[in-house]
Amino acid sequence: MTLIVGLVGLSAHEGLLAWDVRFAYLPAAEAVLDGVSPYPELDDPILEDQKGYVYPPQLLFALLPLTPLPVGAAAALVTMGMLALLMATLRVVGVRDLRCYAAALLWVPAISGVLLANLSIPLAFVLAVAWKYRDDVWRPAIGLGLAVSAKFLLWPMFVWMLATRRLRTIVLAVSIGLGVTLGSWAAIGFDGFGTYPDLLRRLSEIQSTKSYSIVGMASTLGLDETAGRVLTLLVGAGLLALCVVYARRDDEARSFTCAVAATLALSPIVWLHYLVVLLVPLAIARPRFSLIWLLPVLLWISPRPGYAEGFETFLPGVAAAILIGVILARPRAASVAEEPA
Repeated sequence: MTLIVGLVGLSAHEGLLAWDVRFAYLPAAEAVLDGVSPYPELDDPILEDQKGYVYPPQLLFALLPLTPLPVGAAAALVTMGMLALLMATLRVVGVRDLRCYAAALLWVPAISGVLLANLSIPLAFVLAVAWKYRDDVWRPAIGLGLAVSAKFLLWPMFVWMLATRRLRTIVLAVSIGLGVTLGSWAAIGFDGFGTYPDLLRRLSEIQSTKSYSIVGMASTLGLDETAGRVLTLLVGAGLLALCVVYARRDDEARSFTCAVAATLALSPIVWLHYLVVLLVPLAIARPRFSLIWLLPVLLWISPRPGYAEGFETFLPGVAAAILIGVILARPRAASVAEEPA
């Protein structure tokens, strides 16, 4: 806790706390209030600087209450919310061992998610809710519907739901997601709607080969982007196939783990904070502290401002692969975290 308090204080002093909220989300929300487009032009340099707003508009409406506040105050509030949500993620899954909470606060992906104040920690919380209340319909549907509509990263979780025959939840989640997305876009006059696919393609062109994704790792090895995308599809398809296989064996925990792993494998862009979603399958498999909880702490070797470079590009992928392998290799055992509500 001392570490994260120190980092929060340093970031606040430098005017960098809650980077995404400060430089991307709040300016876009203010643009909506001013009646102008929240989206950057395709050639806007803020896309290179990772300061452009690139999500559907519903997130902006959630942040509108913060726009009257000084930026520093808004950033502090969101940061505290992220820290609370991180702890709530473990609590919802069923973790009671305080050492696990302490370990999570040392994870570079978790600290990055807190300091940047982006969607990664909320997505991890949604995964925790989806697992905890998996035999319910409404709660996972609302969570995944809102999450996937805001950031498409978690779409492989629908494969897990399909494999485990939760069709009503899928239909409801898709309906909620579409309704919220179309409704929020209608509220801003569908500004940026037609060019949104082009914006996502442009973002991928700029960032995918420089990130920690499979595309980025392939690029570091000297492979072209097409080869990286083929590898992405192969690895992602393999994980989703395993998700289905485990589901047919009634091994929901491993099936869920494979789907979560596929969310990272299939994303053309991966940053360190994305890996915070792995807290959820780890907490399911190991609700009590063990050394594997400390593996992501080793990623302190890799963080640096800007894009991934050299051997550091591979460290998050290697850490994630080891973590997922250990989780899948764990013998099935009943635990508090594995019991549905």
